[in-house]
Amino acid sequence: MRDDVRVRRDWIDVRHEYLQADGTWKAGGCAKPGWCRECNRAGERQPMAFIARAWEPSVDAERAARLIIAAHLYIPVKLADDDAVLRATDFRRLWIAYHLEILRGQPIADADALAARTIGELIALVSVKEAA
Repeated sequence: MRDDVRVRRDWIDVRHEYLQADGTWKAGGCAKPGWCRECNRAGERQPMAFIARAWEPSVDAERAARLIIAAHLYIPVKLADDDAVLRATDFRRLWIAYHLEILRGQPIADADALAARTIGELIALVSVKEAA
């Protein structure tokens, strides 16, 4: 990612921010249907519609986490196994972590989400936080 662009995550959403000439950061329109210029440059897309199933009461926690990850990565849920390599931009990784936080009600550090190399490592972050 360029020096004049950063990813910022808070309790509302995940977005790209752009360094302005006066030294301040301005948020991009990542949550809007047209996306921001960095999302368009990186080819970001909204998660697949089946992400909504993760919040159904009958879905167990691990299955819900796999649904969220699969919806973001545009892969079938059956391919979201623990050993699968997590191929995603920093923005996408933080967006997945954001949704996992909503699901579990437990915070996940940005550094931990960015360091995860496999789907299993990302799911383990939720499990570790829950057990603590």
